[in-house]
This record gives sequence, C-alpha cells and structure tokens, in this order.
Amino acid sequence: MRRWGYALLAQGLAWLLAMMILESADQELHATFIEAFLAAVFAMLLSMLFKEPFWRTPMQGGFCLLVWVGLHFESIPHFLWLIALLMASLLFGGGITGRRAPLYLTQQKAFEGILSCIPENCEGKCLDVGAGIGSFILNIAPLRPKLIFEGIERAPLTCLLGNMRCKLHHAGAIQWGDLWKTSLQNYQVVYAFLSPEAMESLWIKARNEMPSGSLLIVNAFAIPNVKADQVIRYGNSPSDQILCYRLPGR
Repeated sequence: MRRWGYALLAQGLAWLLAMMILESADQELHATFIEAFLAAVFAMLLSMLFKEPFWRTPMQGGFCLLVWVGLHFESIPHFLWLIALLMASLLFGGGITGRRAPLYLTQQKAFEGILSCIPENCEGKCLDVGAGIGSFILNIAPLRPKLIFEGIERAPLTCLLGNMRCKLHHAGAIQWGDLWKTSLQNYQVVYAFLSPEAMESLWIKARNEMPSGSLLIVNAFAIPNVKADQVIRYGNSPSDQILCYRLPGR
C-alpha cells in the first residue's frame, strides 16, 4: 500500500474510533470538539503505528482539528483558508504539489554515517537534492573542504531559509528549482533524503546523468532492486540507515 494510502487509512480509522467512543453523545459544539480531539489523538497514534514519516504525525492531528474549525466557524473568511494552503505549499512544496518529495530533516546522528561514505580527499561538486533548510550542507561542508556544495529545493520559503543559513556560514548555496529538471552530470556526489516513491526515478536519473564512479548517497529509503555498495546504520529503526551507491560506467 502506498504511504498516502496509510495516511488516509489513519484518518478514516481515527474518526471511526472517535465516533464509536462518543456514539451516545449529543451533537452540541463541545461534544463535536471532543470527537475531533479524540480523532486527532488516534490519527497521530496510527500514523506512528504505520511508521509514517515523522512530519505527517502532527499534520494528521492538525487536519482533524481543522475539520472541526471549518465546520463550526463558518464566519472565517474563505481567503484565510487559501492563504493557509498557499503557506503550506510554499513551505512543503514538493511534498504537496510535487513528485512525492516531502520535507525530511536529516537527523544529527546520521551525519557521521554520511561522512564515512565521502572520502576526505574527495573533490568536485556535491549536490543535496531536496536540500530543505540546509542541514546536510552545514554539517558536511566544513569537514569536506575540497568539495563545492550546492543544493536544490522546490519549496520557496524553505529554500530561502536554507540558502540564508548556508550563505551565513559560507558553506554553499541552495537554489530554488525542481530536482527532476536539474542535470546531475557535473556532480561527483549527490545526497538525497526523499520519499520511498521517488527512489526508483532518482536512480534512473542518476544512471543516465551522473559520471561513472560518482557517488549517490541515500538516507533512509533504499533504491528498489539495487544493492548498495555500503550501508551504515545509525539507529534502531529500519529506516535509520545511510546507503551509498557507486555509479557504474555507461
């Protein structure tokens, strides 16, 4: 089942459980809020049970509460909902409107594993695809000074924040753009922390564009049916892993 299917399933089950618990309650405002609150709690618990990406857990709960707000505060101007949707699109970009590449943040303990994949004398250019707020560049660039670090991020506000952080520390730069429209042919190292659904397409793109012998480093989600040259574990969860793929010749 696709991960968005799990998200929808969590919402459905959460509301069902909440209605079952409060089936004897009246339909007054306070009872409806309790129902939405219970649904929010159940949705977040189910999200964790289904091992959804961490950023979806608060979104699951928030969606339940927004449903209640929308039903009982009809006086809220419609343009405010449009502004909220626009802000979410600007912040999460590809996760909402793009090609299944939501905002993931690299855990601090993962950087040691990433560093072990990149030789100390590695030269050339390194690209973080889906660079977010620039955590990869800020943590890796000082320790691999021979590399030139760049990032690509689709969400405008996230890109702006990430680029400001990188510029402030003279670590590199993040450009606003689409990974799938960006050529990888000039990069010796590419780092990706995307969704599972994007991995097969990323591998095809890397095979077609990256130089022979270059390095594709993937966080959490393995490329289907491709054996990694190196796997570094950094936690207890199955997704707490760094996978390194050396690009073969074409």
